[in-house]
This record gives sequence, structure tokens and C-alpha cells, in this order.
Amino acid sequence: MNFVAKRQQRLRELRGKYPDFSEVFNLYGDIYALMETRVPDYLQVEDEAAMAPSSPGDRPLLRGDNLQVDAAGASGFMLDLIDILKQHGQQGGEDLDRLAKGIATAAVDVATLLRASLERDRLQITGEAESLQVDPAMVEYVGGMALSLALQLARERGLRVDSSDWNKRFCPLCGGAPTMGELVGDEGRMVLHCGTCGESWASLRHACATCGNVDGKTLEYFTAGPEKGYRVHICRQCDSYLKVIDSREAGADLPMDLEDVATLYLDVLARREGFTRGKRDGAPADAAVSTA
Repeated sequence: MNFVAKRQQRLRELRGKYPDFSEVFNLYGDIYALMETRVPDYLQVEDEAAMAPSSPGDRPLLRGDNLQVDAAGASGFMLDLIDILKQHGQQGGEDLDRLAKGIATAAVDVATLLRASLERDRLQITGEAESLQVDPAMVEYVGGMALSLALQLARERGLRVDSSDWNKRFCPLCGGAPTMGELVGDEGRMVLHCGTCGESWASLRHACATCGNVDGKTLEYFTAGPEKGYRVHICRQCDSYLKVIDSREAGADLPMDLEDVATLYLDVLARREGFTRGKRDGAPADAAVSTA
């Protein structure tokens, strides 16, 4: 089953489980339908050797300087994506209109925007937003989604990185932060899933995915809701949280990008208690976690 078909099937299941979230599920359904008619294949890696399994060393494989962007393809996809966001959104319409106009008239350099999204360069993103009089958060959101969907498709088509020796707290492929964790295998090994490209890599189960804290006295988790196998790991050292799925109870091979959306209620609970989702604004020099 291909990328889109797998997610459309999971959306049908989720609509039955969580009817109150039908609006957000319908949004993602339309986005995945768009991917069937306008394929987001506008990103390529400059170094073709990167398409084969390789080791990234101490830095992510993908960087702004080795990412080639088909500007025309990216612009067309982003304009269609903005139309979908406007159809489902209740606010931000004027910002989306300005952003769409900037993309259509080439006032926005979409290649630069996508590279800035990959590099988490908020200064560049803010500059693009200010030139259009658009909220920077909106530009970051649209650029990030366009980047994420294209990278996930690229992975579907064979873009891989060898993460067997990777022990950082950011993605070995694109440098993104983990937004979901998964307990896999009979022993419940921890696997982290990148929220940008969907890459996964092993981590220490009893460690904070944001700061690397391994002090059991400051690491906890809680569960909520009717579904088994869903929990939130919290770190009282850095006040961060990570949503985790136990695949032994919830099921294996779930699309983590959609599980992230389906568990928004866990984000609400965690934030209500003062915890924030960890983000990677730059790879810290000591960002390593043993997978032993």
C-alpha cells in the first residue's frame, strides 16, 4: 500500500474512533488527495549518492546546500495547498491570500523558503513574511508542511539514511525533532519518529528525547483516553513531553504523522500541566543518547 492509500485508510478508521476530530481529519484527507493529483516531487538531493543507504556521521544527511528545488513544481503545490487550508480554516485567510499572491508572482523565493524550513532558519522565514506583511508563523507553517510532504514522498521513493549507529536527539535524515515515540518488539524498544520527514531511529527508552536526561526521578509518563497503548512521556528537568505509542497494544506500522494528529488531546493535557513539546532549533554539540 502506497503512502497516500495507507493514510486514507487510517483516516477512515480514525473518523470512526474520534468523530469530534472529523474536521481536522477531513483537512488531511484533502491534502492526501491533492498528493495524488499534484505529486510533491519537487525536491531532490544534489548528491545522488545520498539516495543509497549511507551513514550521516554527526550531522543530518540533508542540508539546504544539497537540496535541489523545482521552483515551478513547488509553487504549484503550495498554491493548491493554500487553497485547501483556506477551505478548512476559520482564520488567517488574509495572510494565506498574501502568501499565495507572493508565491504566484515569484515575490517569494520558494526554493529559499523550503531550504530555510529545512534549516529551521527563522530569520530567513521572518524576512520572507515581513516582505509580504504576513504572520511569520503562517509562512513557517505552510513552508514546513510543503517541505514535510515532499520529504515523506522522497522517503517513500527510496531516500534513505543508515541510522543504525545514530544516537542523536534529532533526525539523521533531515535534522528534525522527534514528535512521536514508539515502543516496538517484545521488549518494548524505543524508536523516535521525525515530525518533518518521517524517518525513525532507535533511542534509549528511559531518556528524555529533548535534553537527554536519564534521571529516573525526573522522568515520568501518564496515560489518558480510551485507547490502549497511548502515553505521554514527560521530563521534569527540561519540562518537555513526547507522545509515545506502544505498538504491542495499539498496533504496528501506524502512520505516525496521522497518529500525531489523532492524539491532539494528549498535547492539550501535557501543555495544560506546563510541559512543552521539544523542538530542535539547532543540533547541540552534546546531543547524543545511548541506545544501549
